[in-house]
Amino acid sequence: MSETLSTAQPQPTTPTSGGLRRNNLGLPNAIVISVAVMSPAASIFFNTPPTAKLVGAALPLCYVVAFVVALLVANQYSEFSRELPSSGSAYTFVTEGLGPRLGFLTAWIGIAALALGVPYSFIVMSANLQTLLLRYAGVNVPWPVFFVVAIGLIFALCYWGIRESLRIDMTFLTFEIGVCLVLAAIILFHVGSTSGLPLSPFTTAGVPANGDLSIGIVLSVLSFIGFETAAALGEETRNPHRNIPRAIFGSMIVVGIFYVLMVYAATVGYGPEHMATGFGNDAAPFDTLGRAFGGPTFALLIDIVGIASFFGAALAIVNGGARILFAASREGALPRWLAWTHPTRGTPVAGVAMLCGIGLVTGLALGLFLSPFDAFAFLGTIDAILVLLIYVLVNIACILFFARKRRAQFSLLRHGIIPALGLLITAGIVAAAMASPGTGALSYIPIIVAVWLALGLLLLLITRGKLAR
Repeated sequence: MSETLSTAQPQPTTPTSGGLRRNNLGLPNAIVISVAVMSPAASIFFNTPPTAKLVGAALPLCYVVAFVVALLVANQYSEFSRELPSSGSAYTFVTEGLGPRLGFLTAWIGIAALALGVPYSFIVMSANLQTLLLRYAGVNVPWPVFFVVAIGLIFALCYWGIRESLRIDMTFLTFEIGVCLVLAAIILFHVGSTSGLPLSPFTTAGVPANGDLSIGIVLSVLSFIGFETAAALGEETRNPHRNIPRAIFGSMIVVGIFYVLMVYAATVGYGPEHMATGFGNDAAPFDTLGRAFGGPTFALLIDIVGIASFFGAALAIVNGGARILFAASREGALPRWLAWTHPTRGTPVAGVAMLCGIGLVTGLALGLFLSPFDAFAFLGTIDAILVLLIYVLVNIACILFFARKRRAQFSLLRHGIIPALGLLITAGIVAAAMASPGTGALSYIPIIVAVWLALGLLLLLITRGKLAR
């Protein structure tokens, strides 16, 4: 990488017409925000057990296929960002490709997805903090205390500035990825030196008799959600036509390799024959692996890594989400007050305040009504479905935008075949999730998503499309 976060950067130039500062960020910053939103350590810690129940020792195979699927969708964001670098990200892309009404609907879906991202991350983080403090210090601090403090910290850091908060994200990512890679190296060295490293986890041989490889791949794809966040920095990044596409694919490659390495190490470390019944039913399998291969101190490090990963993800979600709200509001798709930025810092303070406020209310309410971990599953599932709906719209918009408005640049592969494949895959995942969301509170998710979409369409009808212009 030619730039680093610690490299002296040129002073920000004059803010854009809407208040954001051009040439304020470099390629590393854009990569960091996407990687942070994907929360690589937390995704591996919490997303893999339910997948392992279905696919057993074929968990690494699922993540290899999911990696390829995610790259297909990343192509659309990369192509759009090369042509239309904007803080609006998907809102801008869909508006240009499918028109202002569907652009508004994208912003409407995005509001809900962004608002749920913060409590989704912080609820389980706060519950884990409560558990760790009780286990190691004997002090029981209710999880809502950590939740409120975390929201306050996020607001302060995002208010402080995008470069400063991305440095914090970079610090957390270095710590979490570093600890995880050390664990993977210890496991692979130990297993490799005693019994050898098998390649069977990259085949279907390990799928249990009652397993489901296709659903396992779907669940693995969800771990890549967030790669597109770099597009929200399109107005603040130097040379965005080049750097944003690079950041999208760069973040995807970094996280994809990390995922495959970690799930392979987990599979051989836990034992391929124990993945479906042992790993899949372990509430904290990486804590178990850390304790087995590194001792109790290393297990504590793994627990801290999970907390840092969730905090870094929420910080990146608010930073990226506030910029998407800013762009959509500036162009009239959302209330104008959301486009207000700090006069000297150039931060979209109104969007930051809205996301933190909604996150505070929804997180506390659902966490107390359900339980922290049930609320985590509930909010995470809704959030994933909403983001995938946006991917569906971006896939369609890519085909039509380049076919109609960039005809001379149209590529059958990049603007036809790949977006069509991305559309089929993302639409299929949404259909599967809506058809079988789960039991208990999860069973209400299709109704909630449908009601939110209906409200957006009703709002468009009432205003006769004025909000979308």
